[in-house]
Amino acid sequence: MHAGSFVLTLCLLTGCATGHPQAPPLPSSPEAAAVSAVETCRDLAPLASGVCTASGSGPALLLRGTVLAPDRVLVGGEALISPEGILLAVGCDTAEAAQGLDLTVVQCPRGVISPGLINSHDHIAYDQNLPGNWGDERFDHRHQWRLGLDGHTKILAPRGSNDLQTAWTELRQVMSGTTSVLGAGGYRGLLRNLDVPELQEGLGSPKIQYRTFPLGDTNGTMLTSGCDYPGTDDPELLKGQAYVAHVAEGVSAAARNEFLCVNGLLAPNSELIHALGIQASDMEILATKGSSVVWSPRSNIALYGNTLAPRLLKALGVNLTLSSDWTPSGSIHLLRELQCAADFNQTYLDGFFTPRDLWAMTTGAAADALGLSKRIGRLAPSLVADVAVYDGAGSDDPYRALLDAGPEDVILVLRGGRPLYGNADLVSALPQTGTGCEILPEPVCGTLKTVCLQRDAGLSFADLAKANADSYGLFFCGTPPGEPTCVPSRPGEYTGQPAADDADGDGIEDGADDCPRVFNPVRPVDAGTQADADGDGIGDACDGDPLGAGSGKI
Repeated sequence: MHAGSFVLTLCLLTGCATGHPQAPPLPSSPEAAAVSAVETCRDLAPLASGVCTASGSGPALLLRGTVLAPDRVLVGGEALISPEGILLAVGCDTAEAAQGLDLTVVQCPRGVISPGLINSHDHIAYDQNLPGNWGDERFDHRHQWRLGLDGHTKILAPRGSNDLQTAWTELRQVMSGTTSVLGAGGYRGLLRNLDVPELQEGLGSPKIQYRTFPLGDTNGTMLTSGCDYPGTDDPELLKGQAYVAHVAEGVSAAARNEFLCVNGLLAPNSELIHALGIQASDMEILATKGSSVVWSPRSNIALYGNTLAPRLLKALGVNLTLSSDWTPSGSIHLLRELQCAADFNQTYLDGFFTPRDLWAMTTGAAADALGLSKRIGRLAPSLVADVAVYDGAGSDDPYRALLDAGPEDVILVLRGGRPLYGNADLVSALPQTGTGCEILPEPVCGTLKTVCLQRDAGLSFADLAKANADSYGLFFCGTPPGEPTCVPSRPGEYTGQPAADDADGDGIEDGADDCPRVFNPVRPVDAGTQADADGDGIGDACDGDPLGAGSGKI
């Protein structure tokens, strides 16, 4: 593809074609500095074959292609990386910063150069599991499927039996362009395990508190009022780098009550995982406190038949990030989660989020939530050079190219400027590859790929594959087998299938629906009605002022 084909209209980037005003980005984020624009730096001649080519042998890297900078797309732009793995300059011309450096130039005329993706929440030691199967059963609270309470099916998802299974699941994430994860554990090498300081691969961040049961309710305690839980986390945990906790995972009053009991744990450095069961007034508290929320649409939809109200959270100014959760009910990696989020956005949110918005949830917004915006998450000078390059062929929007990417489209993954994974011909041409890299024995959807597994994690691929003979696959071409659904449904309530008289598939005919184009079914937590906190006839899910007099739909 010719580089000039990436020149986009402003509407493609800002979403003005959807007909709905966009909530402004968080004032603290670099993306808020300017409306995303496109700057054409140079015209890169297409290659005879392939996506990228490398020339030179210097220890510093100069990447050229379509660069996703914090505030703009740079067509034919440059990202300059020091031999130590730090971004020295990002722009149209980095020659001044490159003076005196011995360079290797990586030219990618149709390549999309992005920050390495950040997976805001996963259970990395459980991702060897195949997807679960509970048919059309849906749950109201996580304890129902965890423990088989209230007559529900218990979903079995055992923890991996050895560290090599964890290494396998990390490699799967790397193969999607992910370089960091908040995953409740990890393996040396491969991903930066952000909640395990000794496994951060040199990032040097203080410990991030990752809490699966912040109320101590591993025994299945569910309360609809009061806070008599086995043991609520101490607010002293907020004094660390960041505090990230599962809260309100479900659609029942018992799920919402959890939120009411963690108010003392909300701060600018706290992030709630899932938070399905919260209401508009709770979201306003999150906005006031400056807390973030992790969105896992596939897992939420597969388990509960519903997910949080992302439009409303964004409109209120709550920072949203994206995660794959785990393989038993979620996505195998962030690319599949991005595809789920994009499909849900288009079908059930009336296209509210732009591709750029969704991409930001896996890059800059994720870094902001964890207090790491000065280290990772963006392509900007002085940040660590965690970079992923994708094939942008066939897409006129580079952000959309990521949302549509398959395993074969991940061309190069750098962590700290050093190759972890990528197309075999490209990785072999990079000076920092060194020994300990090997071509995978099976092409990835038709393309030979190299992984630096021995160098980075002290493993051979043969040994890793042998230890994971019964684990869920490392990659799949197309839809992974058994992948949990991304179509919301609850038996007897709604099917999630849009119809002529129900545009959003939420089981409420358009004439009676207070958000006819935005999915907002009746939830158990809302006592039998669509949520409308201010009673203005506009449902909270599409109300720009859900607690006021009503300022119109978003």
